[in-house]
Amino acid sequence: MPEVERDLFELTSRLTRSLVLTPELLHNWPCFLREFSGKLRQIFPFFYLFVGWKEKKGYRVQVFGCCPRAGDKREKLRERIRKTLEDAEPNLRKTRFSFSFQTLEKDAVLPGEAEELSQVCKIVSLRNPAIWAAVGMGLPASGLEHETRFLILENLLSLLLNLVLSVRVMEDYTRHLEFHATRDALTGLYNRWAFREFLNTETARAKRRGSRLAVLFLDVDNLKLINDFYGHEEGDRLLRSLAERISGQLRRGDILARYGGDEFVALLPDTGLQGAFSVARRILKSLQGFSFSTPDGKSLGISCSAGLAVFPDHATDPERLILLADRAMYRAKKKGKRGIEIPSPADLSAEGFEPSGHLLTLLEAVEKRRIIPYFQPIVDLKRGGIFAYEVLMRLETDTGVPLPARRFISLAERMGLLGRMEEILWEKTLEKLSSSWEDFLLFFNVSPVALLRRDFLEHLEELWRKYRFSPEHLVLEITERESVLDLTELRGLARKLRSRGIRFALDDFGSGYSSYRYLRHLPIDFIKIEGEFVRSMHRNEIDRAFVAGAVTLARTLGAGIVAEFVESEELMDELRRLGVDYAQGYWLGKPAPEIRR
Repeated sequence: MPEVERDLFELTSRLTRSLVLTPELLHNWPCFLREFSGKLRQIFPFFYLFVGWKEKKGYRVQVFGCCPRAGDKREKLRERIRKTLEDAEPNLRKTRFSFSFQTLEKDAVLPGEAEELSQVCKIVSLRNPAIWAAVGMGLPASGLEHETRFLILENLLSLLLNLVLSVRVMEDYTRHLEFHATRDALTGLYNRWAFREFLNTETARAKRRGSRLAVLFLDVDNLKLINDFYGHEEGDRLLRSLAERISGQLRRGDILARYGGDEFVALLPDTGLQGAFSVARRILKSLQGFSFSTPDGKSLGISCSAGLAVFPDHATDPERLILLADRAMYRAKKKGKRGIEIPSPADLSAEGFEPSGHLLTLLEAVEKRRIIPYFQPIVDLKRGGIFAYEVLMRLETDTGVPLPARRFISLAERMGLLGRMEEILWEKTLEKLSSSWEDFLLFFNVSPVALLRRDFLEHLEELWRKYRFSPEHLVLEITERESVLDLTELRGLARKLRSRGIRFALDDFGSGYSSYRYLRHLPIDFIKIEGEFVRSMHRNEIDRAFVAGAVTLARTLGAGIVAEFVESEELMDELRRLGVDYAQGYWLGKPAPEIRR
């Protein structure tokens, strides 16, 4: 083979290998496109290369290689490319095109007349889903005379076109993720994470301006009875209706979020106590005429209980504002529901702020090591059988009924006890399993903040040695209980743990924007889809699309995908059809103090 052709094929081979979708390419797509265009110009001395794709408000075309000194030639080039695209698809003649130009070489020039150019163009157009992409090249007519070079060019442009399509699909999906990361899957309102971010921002702004803001906590009265009697689907339908009704009573600029199962919370900027009372009364009054139709033909009246806290009157710390409003709301429920309460003097005092009964229970649990590991199976949907167990924390009580984590986790965080409780859980788990170990993985929940404790890795290594436990069986399930702003240190520690064989899972994917940040920057092996999306996917097309998209994303990253909240065989079969790897939920197995063989 002649030396020239060998060099040509080697360069082409390197370019072909670079046309593979990777997380790094997605992150640096503009730079990649420019670098690829420059390398391609070494093989084909084109006058211009263009890449086009569909956006919400039209079509964007990026042109590489146009000389800045070409003057009016840019306009001719614009028209030439547009005409090529319109000739291929006549329906594009009424659409909006947006062009941008980048120069690859300062001495690049355009020929005097358009006729001196030969142009190669490839287009892909789909209606459902609405996807469009195009790539093309303008080069001297002599550049296409050699059949081998023409075939190489055709191949490279086809690969580039496929890559453009993949990038656009992933970018659209990423925008979808970013939107849903701040939204509650059931109601479409903001979620807890987004609300806290808004509250932090608005509190800082109120401090600078010397203004007020209010937090309004709303709890749906007797939702548990509806869930128990009519099922969760009816309860979900009620929550969606309430979200719409409450939203209609808020003012422009107010922010409403679903904070928990049956709890809503509103942020009322530039609002004092009187204004907040007015909003709360309006919401409760609107519910007086609201009734919920049940499947058996009954019409149930629905009410809410409300609690208020005002910055800076009641508290200056965002977290404490939420807790005070929450505490006031529970007092409204105890007084007969349908009412509005504000923080009491006891709430505002240092002694009355913390629920002392639960605090004493936590302190005693740590002192006496009353932490109990519970194990929930994670099933392999493709091969069958139990693939792993998630280790859950329970507290031993005097009544003999273990206390679930949701009852104490927030208080444990605020009191700085959670790290010690997790250490006890780790040790009790490994101690329990050391004599009867089998080949499965253990998923442990851990917050990013806990990972950054100086003694975290040292403590784990001590446990591995003590109980002769291989770290290759451990999966650290990153939670969003606490957020880390600077990921540099966290990324370094994750790499150290990974080098010892530990794997990482991303918990509740889709529930908050932090999960998206962790996915981009940490070595994630498993993605666990937020259970709300899974539970309702068989009746909500958007949730089903989210799960399907999460599977695609996991495949791109080479990660396994785990679905939570699997509560029926029908749901499990649908997840299997979508390509989900693993599943856990009450239908597959409830958390238990012993390993289910």
